[in-house]
Amino acid sequence: MRNIILTGSLAFDYIFDIPDPFSKYIQPDKIHKINISIVTDSFKKSFGGTAGNQAFYLAKLKMKPFVFSTAGNDFTEYKKFFKKIGVNTKFIRISKHDLTASGFVMTDIKDNQIWMFSKGAMKNSVKCKLKTAVSKMHQPFVVISPNELQTIVNYVDECSKLKLDFVFDPAFFIPHLPENKLLEGVKNAKLIFGNDYEVAFIEKRLGRKIADLINKDQIVVKTLGNQGSEIYHNGKWTKIGIYKTKTVDPTGAGDAYRAGFLFGYLQNLPLKTCGWMGAVTASFAVEMKGTMNLKFTKKGFEKRMKEMMKLRN
Repeated sequence: MRNIILTGSLAFDYIFDIPDPFSKYIQPDKIHKINISIVTDSFKKSFGGTAGNQAFYLAKLKMKPFVFSTAGNDFTEYKKFFKKIGVNTKFIRISKHDLTASGFVMTDIKDNQIWMFSKGAMKNSVKCKLKTAVSKMHQPFVVISPNELQTIVNYVDECSKLKLDFVFDPAFFIPHLPENKLLEGVKNAKLIFGNDYEVAFIEKRLGRKIADLINKDQIVVKTLGNQGSEIYHNGKWTKIGIYKTKTVDPTGAGDAYRAGFLFGYLQNLPLKTCGWMGAVTASFAVEMKGTMNLKFTKKGFEKRMKEMMKLRN
């Protein structure tokens, strides 16, 4: 299997569950000057970040992902955890003078979320060059996901110049990327990931439907929350459902889906199967608070995949 390089963020996530809908706290006629205080009983701190979450699930599926990212002087426990589960940490750059990035999320009773993110050591990722990681690898596969804005631009440039296969998953940086770099990422990526809102935002910024921007060999994967996902390839969309389970917290489900999908994709499995692998992996993520389900195993994954295949047949 090809080496996979995850270039997204590493962070500590602080997750607050709100027992009401956000609408209970918002006065529509005061939207221009919001001043809200919300009290919760507790919160959960967990290891996170886009690269961190994806690396966790890929490692649990017995892959050996490389994380190419930056972290701070508080990263010791996280790094030990990575090494324990089989994540390659040789390309994680530690900043002695910064803290690891931190994400703070409030999730209401309807699974709506409000995020706040502190970049911390992530800002130093602009100094990292992909060439240092891929020079001795055979057919490396790069995942470009949320990170420092200029870092995303740099990695799109490097992947294009070095002719590397890559995933383009710009997420909340879609409004901020220069239009030419957004287009370059879409045009040159093997795979494009985004939820329905993000894909629509790409289309709005570039003025064309995503299907008209890519060639027949490229793939678009659009996640739809509890409505499943859709995969576009070779001129048609394919709908993928969900593995039904109780949702406790949706945080991290998108990264889990991506990891499951890529696990199948890098084995050259049919795209529909990859989609179901993403759905099954995500089902584990939503069953617990936090971004990594420590009970997740490859054996458990395979069991649910068999159940899913039986239901489909």
